[in-house]
Amino acid sequence: MTPRILLHGSGAIGTIYIYLLQKAGCSVTAVCRSNYEKVKNDGFAIDSDIYGKGIKISPKVVRSPEEAYASGPFDYVIVCTKAFPGVTPQIIAPAISEATTIVLIQNGIGIEDEYATSFPNNPLLSCVVYLPTTQVSTGHIVMGATEILQIGTYPAISASDSPAYQSAERLVKALTSAGSNTTLHPDIQEKRWQKLLINASWNPICALTLSRDVAYLASSPEAENVVTAVMAEVVSVARAKGYNNITVQMTKDQLARALERVGSKGIEPSMLVDVLKGRRMEVEVILGNCVREAKALGIDVPRLETLYVLGKALDEAVALRQPGKSLAGDETAASKDTA
Repeated sequence: MTPRILLHGSGAIGTIYIYLLQKAGCSVTAVCRSNYEKVKNDGFAIDSDIYGKGIKISPKVVRSPEEAYASGPFDYVIVCTKAFPGVTPQIIAPAISEATTIVLIQNGIGIEDEYATSFPNNPLLSCVVYLPTTQVSTGHIVMGATEILQIGTYPAISASDSPAYQSAERLVKALTSAGSNTTLHPDIQEKRWQKLLINASWNPICALTLSRDVAYLASSPEAENVVTAVMAEVVSVARAKGYNNITVQMTKDQLARALERVGSKGIEPSMLVDVLKGRRMEVEVILGNCVREAKALGIDVPRLETLYVLGKALDEAVALRQPGKSLAGDETAASKDTA
């Protein structure tokens, strides 16, 4: 039977998985928001260093999961939006049936609980993605030379006869048949903490400095030590949670990769892109949840805590301040009163 899939969040990353899932023979419906009219009329255009240039795809598109309900039921609802706590479970709820598997292709840690609470009887898969891709104009996606998707059940399940595990295996099989580098992991949380080494350090540092990674490294002799020290705090929390495969050596490896980019323009992490475009950042799931985990474990993480506080303040300024003006207390108070 052809898997029926709803993909919620058809931006740069989501579009690549629409392409791969269609290539695998799946029936894909895409939820489009700001790019709805363009995609409805012209489809998506993809230029990929892996899959080729000039790729055109035209999935069925809808404006919301509620509208998509008429096309259901869906075997999978894949969430590719940014992870903002307390938002998405309610939005996708109309498209969830008893047999739907929910798949989270999102950043951060601690993102799964609200889905598990909202949909306690549905299989839940959590994914870590490495995919340099940008929507350079509406509906036009440019992708680099890396595509890695790591999938695991939530909670971690080793029983191969469980619905969640079998659902994960089917999704991995479909994606790999289309050329995706997708793998199934017994405990995806270890992979989430591993990616947090990058996300909790480079993301806020580049956003707060308005600098790409190489520009930040060139800014002062101390820059390298600061970024590796932030990563080391993530390592300490991850190891305290039992993820002993996450090591200090990984922080050195990540710095080495950034240093290899010196001489080029470097990269713009997602938080930096968000600030430049005036969008909200994933501060809570990338920094806030890590800081709270550290406090619960009695681990001191002063650098992460500093980045969280500054990142949170920057995020509010991006959302609330008037152009050309600093953020004042009355704007913040008004926002909280209407929340």
